Amino acid sequence: MNENATNYETFMRLLIEEESAVKAYVRRLVPSWHDVEEVVQQTSLIAWKKFDELDDLDRFGGWLMTIARFEALKHRRSLARSPLVFSDKLAEQLADSTGSIVAGDADRRQALEGCLRKLDQAKRELILKVHQPGVTIREYAKQISRPEQAIYKSVCRLRQQLLKCVKQTLAEEGLP
Repeated sequence: MNENATNYETFMRLLIEEESAVKAYVRRLVPSWHDVEEVVQQTSLIAWKKFDELDDLDRFGGWLMTIARFEALKHRRSLARSPLVFSDKLAEQLADSTGSIVAGDADRRQALEGCLRKLDQAKRELILKVHQPGVTIREYAKQISRPEQAIYKSVCRLRQQLLKCVKQTLAEEGLP
């Protein structure tokens, strides 16, 4: 596989991981979901063009958010004639406040992933299975021929265990 294909695959993997966070962030800065789609598309194009300039792949999320922020502000300026658009000052304040929220979400997600890896395989499969879109505990209990209430109790205990682990991990790292 050539280097361009490898770079593209890496870029797409990272982009897909961050897409929902970027959309949520941009939604706070632009007036409609249609605008979000436009800004995210433009952000993706710019990020791909500049991907070779990124030195540390671990910083991809923050780097992408920075691009998204500038693109959202640029898009807002193009909409400036609309009476329903926030002032640039307010948009900047929203971006600043949500930037720390998004960073915190990434820290919590990373801590959760580490805590999930600490679970034994059966417990990890259970918690991941019941949290898949469209899966209910009732359906899962029927699939594995276990009482629904037993699955609820197991999932509740696992959630509490994961919450405790995430809080402990964040505290050890000095994060809120």
